[in-house]
Amino acid sequence: MIIVNHRKPNQLPLHESTGPAIQNGPLWQRVPSRRVVYLIMVLLWTGLTNAPPSIWADELPGFASGIKIGEVDQDSAVVWVRLTENQEANFELLPILTEGLKPNQKSQVEMLTDVVPGVAGQVRLVYWKAGLPGEIRSTKWRNASPTSDFVVQFEMVGLDSGSEYELRIDGRCAGRTQASSITGRFKTAPPIKNSTPVRFIVSTCQAVRSIDAGKQGHGSYQRMLDFDPMFFVHTGDIVYYDKVPLARSKAAARAKWNLMFSYGHNREFHRQVASYFMKDDHDTLKNDCWPGQHYGDLTFDEGLAIFREQVPMGPQTFRTVRWGKDVQIWMTENRDFRSSNRMTDGPQKTILGAEQKAWLKKTLLESDATFKFVISPGPLVGPDKKGKNDNHSNPGFATEGSELREFLAGLENCYVICGDRHWQYCSKDPATGLIEMGCGPINDQHSFGGNPGRNAKYHRYFSAKGGFLGITIDGSSGRADWFGTNDSPAGLRVLHTETLPVGK
Repeated sequence: MIIVNHRKPNQLPLHESTGPAIQNGPLWQRVPSRRVVYLIMVLLWTGLTNAPPSIWADELPGFASGIKIGEVDQDSAVVWVRLTENQEANFELLPILTEGLKPNQKSQVEMLTDVVPGVAGQVRLVYWKAGLPGEIRSTKWRNASPTSDFVVQFEMVGLDSGSEYELRIDGRCAGRTQASSITGRFKTAPPIKNSTPVRFIVSTCQAVRSIDAGKQGHGSYQRMLDFDPMFFVHTGDIVYYDKVPLARSKAAARAKWNLMFSYGHNREFHRQVASYFMKDDHDTLKNDCWPGQHYGDLTFDEGLAIFREQVPMGPQTFRTVRWGKDVQIWMTENRDFRSSNRMTDGPQKTILGAEQKAWLKKTLLESDATFKFVISPGPLVGPDKKGKNDNHSNPGFATEGSELREFLAGLENCYVICGDRHWQYCSKDPATGLIEMGCGPINDQHSFGGNPGRNAKYHRYFSAKGGFLGITIDGSSGRADWFGTNDSPAGLRVLHTETLPVGK
């Protein structure tokens, strides 16, 4: 929900209104006299900051790409926001933006860079503990400029654990005092010593070509809210640079991120659920990529920087977070430190890199959480489909894959959750007994690319369907539910359930 307010910058109470619309026609017709002063102020502000805003932006900016709340733990969080020229994306610019991929779409359709134009201005964060609106905290105004794609990230510290927080982002255009706003909320992680029920969701693989709800985007996000998760993990392939519309430049890559979170369901979900974002090949550069490569004019290093810019992120893209006494999650980074896929397999060939692998083993051994979930962008167990050679379940990384499976299988109550694969499954490694849960793609429309079919040697559950994985932990009781979304116009539909026993 976006709330547009006419308000002086230090005025905290809200009231709804709308700004004046921009008309078509010659300059002297579409700039009313009451805006002349505004335009002069914009130009002066631009000269002082070297940040060229769009002078045709409405006096009140929008938040077309919503907000994202991430990296939540017991006492901190990061809030992401982008100041935009309009209240929603220009979906009408290209049919694929609202209709998904049609059979007659050409593979060379390029991503438009003006679908969600940003606007220079200032933003601030106002937040309070739910139920205590009298204890409002507010940050200073910060500049949103084109050098950062008009994105600002706020770090929140000193929060109370196990609490719900409400927030508001205020935004104003360059040289203006009136502001518009967007609201949100999230929950902090419970204290580490508290045995608190935890519910979270894991999903993967979403694209413009697989939208199923027009301007609303992916219907799964609406269903995810019905699960009432405490947090959400996206394992990567959040956008696809190398799928139509193609993003082969820095500007086009940014534009694809801007669009993905402008869809209604996607935006509404992230406004009220804390998320942890991971990346994989398609939202780094291109299919099965590694450092040093490029895709059109887009370089691998630019892909790394854009990811950090477009999601709330802390100092490391591999990290672990504790949610109370019973749940700890580890999120691995599978692109930054990897060897070339073409390298001959052996002890030196790696996906994780030496530093991350040492960190992963050390922190897992130190953990006393009842349930340990290692969340990976790609599979460790599989089995994968034929022809793949990019992850730990493939022959190309067999040495490190075997090392990790043996180590993880030796830990009590440790499970692997993975993304990347376009089918849902639960596998048990025949050699070690390690359990891996593949969350599956965002919906059935994203099941393209084929699947290996059910393998009785591995699969406890297999489905070519899409949706999401929901994990519920209550003390020593654990459950994994795979949800389908395409046949669920309302409510949740469980496709499969696995009990997660303690002491396995």
